[in-house]
Amino acid sequence: HGQSRVRQLQRDGGRWTLETDRGARVRASKVLLATNGYTDDLWPGLRQTVIAANSFIIATRPLPAELRQSILPGGEVCSDARRLLLYFKQDAQGRLLLGGRGPFSEPRRDADWNHLERSLLNLFPQLAGVPIEYRWSGRVALTPSFLPQLHEPAPGLSILLGYNGRGIALSTLLGRHLAARLTGAGQGFPFPVTPLRPIPLHGLQRLYLGAGIAWYRLLDALG
Repeated sequence: HGQSRVRQLQRDGGRWTLETDRGARVRASKVLLATNGYTDDLWPGLRQTVIAANSFIIATRPLPAELRQSILPGGEVCSDARRLLLYFKQDAQGRLLLGGRGPFSEPRRDADWNHLERSLLNLFPQLAGVPIEYRWSGRVALTPSFLPQLHEPAPGLSILLGYNGRGIALSTLLGRHLAARLTGAGQGFPFPVTPLRPIPLHGLQRLYLGAGIAWYRLLDALG
């Protein structure tokens, strides 16, 4: 039942019953929630344990050979050391991709990526005039500890989320560990199982995340 949102999750006779938005029902002995920055209220209190923030990415048109040789010619994947870090690389077609933190709200116009386009030219001024071919964004899940969280709030239910913008590497690795744990083939897990701990004043997350981003941006500019 791919591409089917789960609307209801109930424990029923030692097993779980999941109802999708298309009306299908699935029964399972074990359930994994791995919703990260897209966590909703399917499991009570889970959404309040993380802050969902947007990460924005732009990609140039494929670069001419001379420009490719002047920017990360060894195929390096980089991020900088600022508080609101930027990350960048070339893809297989020679596009330069650059990502970083964006507005809290969902983007609606090309101008929402202007901060990244300015950063791109600050890093690589030789790209002046190269068109931006793609723009997109996605949500990351931030945790108070800045570490992933593993929860097991009910028998047969596992929850793993909170990669703080480093999910490509962390979720791939921890997914293997969790699969071994669920099948009984593993010898432990890299992080402890913890109870759900809602973030205080979670309803004000837009306010204090926006203030935090503005403060970090100022510190980066002064540094």
